Amino acid sequence: MKNSILLALILLMAASCQKSKPVEDDLISTTFEAERNRFFMAIQSPAEVAARLQDTGAAYNPGLMNDPLYYSSYTSNEVKAAANLGIYLSDLNYSIAYKQSATSRELFQAVDELSKVVGIEQRVLGFLRMRYEQNIHQNDSVKEVVDELLKNSLVGLQGTDREKFVGIVMAAYQIENLHLALGIIQTYPKDLLPEDARTLVLVPAFQLILAQQENLETIYAFLKTIADPTNPEKNPNFGYYATAFEELIAVYKRLDVADKLATNQGGALMTDAVVNELMEKVSAIRNKVVGL
Repeated sequence: MKNSILLALILLMAASCQKSKPVEDDLISTTFEAERNRFFMAIQSPAEVAARLQDTGAAYNPGLMNDPLYYSSYTSNEVKAAANLGIYLSDLNYSIAYKQSATSRELFQAVDELSKVVGIEQRVLGFLRMRYEQNIHQNDSVKEVVDELLKNSLVGLQGTDREKFVGIVMAAYQIENLHLALGIIQTYPKDLLPEDARTLVLVPAFQLILAQQENLETIYAFLKTIADPTNPEKNPNFGYYATAFEELIAVYKRLDVADKLATNQGGALMTDAVVNELMEKVSAIRNKVVGL
């Protein structure tokens, strides 16, 4: 049975992967367009991420999220605002998935305020805010609003002079998704079920984590295209995010995630050691982002 689950895991992740087309290095504008399109196409919907987390059946853990009351500490700096917009979008999605309406309301306010700093159109934010308040107790409707909010916060800025911040938003959003999934695995009781049964329950969370290597590489590639090596400050915090993502991607590569999945050795990746190593890198990036 365990082999069949791992096979299903492999097939699902294979289906979720997107392969990029080779681009000539010397065609800078073509490279930018290709990486930009690849980046925006790779953005996962909040509903998809939430479904993976909910499938574990793990209890809601508010301690995994960033406190929404901290949002005002991030509004004075556009880069900090963009990064924590990504964090709060992920947390909001998690809170809604578990029908925590009071916390979701606070997180939505944080997202709304940081979206203003990043440059989301006020008319759009006002409309979505009204819809959110009208549907706060209708979970499915609220999920749709958050899907639209993510779309406007990210895809809505494509092609504008603000799109450089989208890479930062998405980088932090991706990190928080990983943080939540890794946190669920780490905090799931070990004395509740036999080891094999516990692993089986946590397969959706492992799926989410192991399938992220290509998304991380896509974000990293997009950040690189808008960087100016002669002027590092031109791209906000590129130096930090580039190094951080390089190190995280290096962990995935060293674990041979793709090769192990391709050769039916996915079970070797579903261990505490792998989770702890990834969590160490993810936590280091996250702490830098949410730090006051």
